[in-house]
This record gives sequence, structure tokens and C-alpha cells, in this order.
Amino acid sequence: MVNLINQKILQIADKGKPKEAPAFITEDVIEVKRAKLIYYKWISRLMAMLATASLLYGVCATLSILKLAPEIIIDPQLFVELSDSHSIVKRERVDRWMESREKMMINFMKQYVELRNTYIKDEKEMNNRWLWGGLVSYLSSYPVYKEFEKVFPKLKEEMLKKESSRSVEILSVERTGGENSNTWKIEFKTYDFTFKKNRLSRRASVEPIIEERFWTANIRGYVDPNRRTAYRRLLNPLGFVVYSYFQSEIEI
Repeated sequence: MVNLINQKILQIADKGKPKEAPAFITEDVIEVKRAKLIYYKWISRLMAMLATASLLYGVCATLSILKLAPEIIIDPQLFVELSDSHSIVKRERVDRWMESREKMMINFMKQYVELRNTYIKDEKEMNNRWLWGGLVSYLSSYPVYKEFEKVFPKLKEEMLKKESSRSVEILSVERTGGENSNTWKIEFKTYDFTFKKNRLSRRASVEPIIEERFWTANIRGYVDPNRRTAYRRLLNPLGFVVYSYFQSEIEI
């Protein structure tokens, strides 16, 4: 062999050693890597699920705290005092399971009938009572109030035409259909006060013309906790709402 100038001869260091077989990837190695991949994939999914659950728990806890925050304000309470030789005062927290629940329901029935039938010569006040967003709509279910919307314009027109006002006297309130029934019958009387223009005088006392009319009303009322809002809990502590109302005049 001829050695050329500036030419290096490369020698293989392990020329005399036997050659080793190349390392191939076996099925066992592939299975191990696949198992590790599946393991880490499910671990990542579990971590994502736990993170999502923790976020949902935080949101639910925040909403619960915000809902319970108004409960911190002063709760309405019922005081029953028996004026006798020995005074007895009963203090009871107002809620849907209170012992005096039936008495509270009777009071709400009376107030509801009075709200629907009392009329005064103050249009702004009557709008606040009868229009949507007023007390009547607040204490009524949506179908009951839609029926009332058809009635009160006629009553308002009648009162304005006669230039009269109306007050209500509750005669009786009784439950119909048994102890567990939610239907009540209320009998009441209305007084329509009308003044004649030609008799009005600042010097002379004028007595109004009073027209008495008798009515009966059938009310189906329930206690709905969703109606017990924070800003109206003193107005409606039980969550009273009327789901059915029918009123008719008694001819005497």
C-alpha cells in the first residue's frame, strides 16, 4: 500500500473484537411504555376532575354564603301577650314550621282581601298596590295576578266615576276541606263612601252616602320559601302566596 503525503491512516480500535448484535425494541418494552402513557393520562384526567370539582365547590360555597348573608339581619318574631292577672308573653320565631302558622295565614288572608278590595282617592298609591310589582302581584301567583289585571281597571273606573272610596271589613275566615287543606273561605263587607258635590262645604260637616255590599272569597294559599326575599322578609316572613282566588258578591 502506498502512503500518500498528508494522508492519515485510520485504524479501527476494536478491530479484533467480535461484533455485538444490534439492540432491537421488543414488545415488552412497547407494552411498558404504553402502560406508563395510559397511567399518566388517567392521572392528568383525575387532576383535571379534582380541579374542576374544587372550583365548583368554591362557587357553590360562595353562592350559599351570599344566600345566607341576608339571614343575619333581625328575624321577625311573633309576640303573644295575655293581659290577665299574670301576664304571659310567648316569643316565637317566624318561619314556615312555627306553631302559630295558622294564625299568621289567617292574617295574610285578611290582608290580601283588603289589598284587592280597598280603594282610596290616591291614584299613585293605588298604582303601587295594584300594578305589576306592587303588593298584590307580590302576594299572588302569575295566573292569579293576570286575572286580577282584568278586574281592577273596572273597579278603578267605577270608583273614579262615582268619586268614592271603599273600605273593607272582614267578617269571618275559616278553612274549608279539613285541617290540612290550603283553601280558605273569607266573608267580608265593603263600604263605598260617596260625597255629593252640591253638599260639600267647608263650614258644614257633610256625611257621606255609604253603600254596604257583602262578598265571599275562596282563596287557596301556600307558603313558598322562594317568596321570602331579604328585602321583603318583614313584609312576608312566611313566603305566603295565593295560587287561586275567586270572589263573588252576596245578594241580600
